[in-house]
Amino acid sequence: MKKQITLLSGLLLVTGAFAQNAKVTASPRMAQTISTANHKAAPVSAPKALGTTIWSSDFSTPSDWVIDNDNQTGGNFGWNINATKEGWANNATQGIILSTSGGNFAELGNGNPAATPATQKLDVDYYLTTADSIDITGQPNLILSFMQNGALFNDLQEFQISLDGTTWVTVGDNTDKGTLSQAGGDPYANPTQEIINITSYVPNGSTKLWVRFHWTTRFPQSATNPNVWITYGWNIDDVKITTPAEYDLAITNDYWGTEGLAYFKIPTTQIAPIDFSLNVKNEGSLSMTNVVYNVAITGAATFNGSNTPATIAAGADDSLFMSTQFTPSVVGTYNVARTLAADSTDDVPANNSLGANFSFDVTNHIYARDNGVADGYTTNGADLFQAGNFYDIWTPQIVKGVDVRFATGTPVNSEVYARIHKIDPVSGDIVYAGESAVISLTAAQIGTNITLLLTSPIQMEAGTTYFVMVGSYSADVRISNAGTSVPQTSFFVDGDDITVQANRFYQLETPWVRLNFDPSLSVEELTTASNLSVYPNPFAGTTEVKFDLKADASVSAVVTDLSGRTVATVPASKMAAGSQTIAIDGTSFQAGIYNVTLTVGNETTTKRIVKK
Repeated sequence: MKKQITLLSGLLLVTGAFAQNAKVTASPRMAQTISTANHKAAPVSAPKALGTTIWSSDFSTPSDWVIDNDNQTGGNFGWNINATKEGWANNATQGIILSTSGGNFAELGNGNPAATPATQKLDVDYYLTTADSIDITGQPNLILSFMQNGALFNDLQEFQISLDGTTWVTVGDNTDKGTLSQAGGDPYANPTQEIINITSYVPNGSTKLWVRFHWTTRFPQSATNPNVWITYGWNIDDVKITTPAEYDLAITNDYWGTEGLAYFKIPTTQIAPIDFSLNVKNEGSLSMTNVVYNVAITGAATFNGSNTPATIAAGADDSLFMSTQFTPSVVGTYNVARTLAADSTDDVPANNSLGANFSFDVTNHIYARDNGVADGYTTNGADLFQAGNFYDIWTPQIVKGVDVRFATGTPVNSEVYARIHKIDPVSGDIVYAGESAVISLTAAQIGTNITLLLTSPIQMEAGTTYFVMVGSYSADVRISNAGTSVPQTSFFVDGDDITVQANRFYQLETPWVRLNFDPSLSVEELTTASNLSVYPNPFAGTTEVKFDLKADASVSAVVTDLSGRTVATVPASKMAAGSQTIAIDGTSFQAGIYNVTLTVGNETTTKRIVKK
């Protein structure tokens, strides 16, 4: 059964063969801080020729727009219209939008977070609205287009329309661009051309239209945090309302992968069929015929696939599925090239670009969601955190290690660990599976792929999805990102407890966190005990140390704080071979990090625990 991916209230809820359901949904993660005449056309009642401009503005006449800056004043607070860069980000040359018309443009700012003290305003909404209505009499199909540049941080940048000047509908925003922060990301291309078909928002018989651009924070629940009110700036120019081009096929979603997840490294034991598909919409005024999505694979194997040729009516959506799945077979690199073709030449090719070709590998032991090209990182400043990805397991397999890359800037001696949870296929609950010991990073381990050995091998179950996470107990640790993920498949956990939904945030960047199935990895197990775990961890009152004794043995435990002071002891006692549990009552502990040292016979091992 394939996962069904549906956009719902801004979150992607994933269901299907694996338990990626509402029990493990997460919110998006807040980024870390780090001249010519106006071209408005005269009103007309007869329909215009297809693809023509009904109305346009290049901001050469600022009075064509109404600005509402929420009672803020000054060129860098809210919207302004001129030819000068006034915001704090970039220099004057880099910040000016390189639009077709040049000259005046609309610029959005909200103070300067780099100033001392920072000057961004809180609790503001900034609006830029057409002063007069646009006559759309007799126009059944409409396109809103404009040029923009800037970048997204924690702000919300919306495009809106109204048919009465009072009730507004959001027809698009910039949340698909990804965030730019000290951890990575990019500004928008200068300029970026936006083309939005608004026909579905405009009922037949409509005669008037207003256009508005709105700015505020994406995180109103954190409105008292000044960081959510930072903006790098947002520039708009060359706004137009037009009728559609004759032939305009737009890609609305581009997918490849297995059951909703794309892997750039696939171990031979986890090979499964790979799907390729496109969701497209005919934004033109005429049908597109013989629409074909082609996928060509070369390298370790040769494959050519395509969908059944489709006819897509004007205004219609369609899904183009490659009719035959591709299943790789041997270790090696698989190079993927894709094309989209139709009988008619597309008038607006910019909105159906498939991007660059890419490759993935079949490996002996490594399972990776990241693309191997480190670009930015995930961090949580001085606070505890985890980052990682979902992995689907198709064949039962024992895992002994988790691979990770820590980005340059991570302090030497930082304490880090790997932890794995599974999602119960029946209940959807998040269940602890195992973890590595806590290690202190050396200089040689930063900026390169390293393996964190699990304290005990984990038997991963077929038909099960796992959270594979790497966490930190130290400040300023940076887990590298490499590539992008669809929402609800790569995660950031604020703190140390993934089972609390409020702690989970999805992120669109893919953490460099991988499963390593190499059977030769040497897991440091006790010779007298196995399957050692501490759960729950973090804990509020009591936690349990669980282990399997291989023979009768004397067992004791000591809990110490980070200064080495003993806060609890479990006296030595004789325990029988088999599964055993030691309960640790931490109700009197202060919130913080502790070490629990288990002694079995003459052997000792230490686990890190966290009291909430």
